[in-house]
Amino acid sequence: MSREDIIIGLDAGTTSVQVVVASKKKNQEMPEVIGWGEANSRGLRKGVVVDIEEAASAIREAFQKAVSHAGVKCNEAVVAIGGNNVFVRPSKGVVIVSRADREISKEDIQRALLQAESIPASPNREILHNLAREWTVDNEGGIKDPLGMTGVKLEVDTLMIECGASALKNLRKAVNLAGIKIKELVLAPLAASYAVLSPRQKELGTLVLDVGGSTTGLIVFEEGDIFHAAVLGAGSSHATHDLVYGLQVDVDSAEKIKRVHGSALTESTSSRDVVDLKKLGGESSIQRREIANICEARFSEIFEMAQKELKKVGRASMLPGGAVLTGGGSKIPRLDKLAKRDLSLPVSRGIAQKILGPEEILNDSVFATALGLVIWGFDENFSRDIIDNSSSSNFFGWLKNFIP
Repeated sequence: MSREDIIIGLDAGTTSVQVVVASKKKNQEMPEVIGWGEANSRGLRKGVVVDIEEAASAIREAFQKAVSHAGVKCNEAVVAIGGNNVFVRPSKGVVIVSRADREISKEDIQRALLQAESIPASPNREILHNLAREWTVDNEGGIKDPLGMTGVKLEVDTLMIECGASALKNLRKAVNLAGIKIKELVLAPLAASYAVLSPRQKELGTLVLDVGGSTTGLIVFEEGDIFHAAVLGAGSSHATHDLVYGLQVDVDSAEKIKRVHGSALTESTSSRDVVDLKKLGGESSIQRREIANICEARFSEIFEMAQKELKKVGRASMLPGGAVLTGGGSKIPRLDKLAKRDLSLPVSRGIAQKILGPEEILNDSVFATALGLVIWGFDENFSRDIIDNSSSSNFFGWLKNFIP
């Protein structure tokens, strides 16, 4: 199997590292998962590399598991980046259509996107994505694809996603030290949304909350395109730490208590259920309702932060597609019910779409980002194949970086 038929997605988070290997045959419409690997994360804090060698070791471990499972030889991956060093800002690009007949060309589209990118970023940041949200031709907005249309002035409204330069540099170093070449860097919650959202959900208007260990990624799609993005500074590990203090147990025991006995909704937990903490490093027994009370308080805080973001962009309780929960932190029981209450939206749990593979992986929210990276990578390959059979140079391959 040629390398062009293989895409590997690598998601290195605060809690764990996931790697997915997928292939795509010529007669297949969707890629298929053929291998995967996972390792406990090391050398990362709040989604950011803080120890390059430790991070590289964890990444190498998960990567080797995945490629061995798949039975392939490949050292290139599409890599996710998240954490609290991600920044989002709107931008605009305006150009005059260059052709004499005023037909908008690919070059005009390219110039408009570059114009949006030319607005100075904050110091010590690099642009990760320049995502087109809406095109306007001669003050006529709401245009999805201006190519071939006629007009004098072309405008684009974009969402600029930036990352701290040092965080990007350290991630690149860790991945390279693990012996892996970076094919492309993709914002982690954006990749997750690629996996779990259908075209209809994107069109209706849908929120994706990618609940990680230390941060929660937020992506809003509307009318088929990305509308807003943010990274919230709280994740499921904050609930774990609260359990450490509240129950007087160590971190590993608190994490196990959260996963096995936790609930995000106190009212749905029986006061008769009792957990023996002595088996988990504690000194006594406790009502399961008390554990739920601690978890609910922290996850409610996350949803409150998400609601503030939605209010900022005028979309609070106004997304017909509802909210989709994904990420490893979303696995706590009844989190969907708490989200429905706090966000005033219909809520579902994300399941990977547009990709084939074992249900144990496609239904596991921990792997959503890695699966989305694979889908993203194959979409890029498709765009590049079109170019090779046309006279349009490598423009669309370049443009893939800008259009979600």
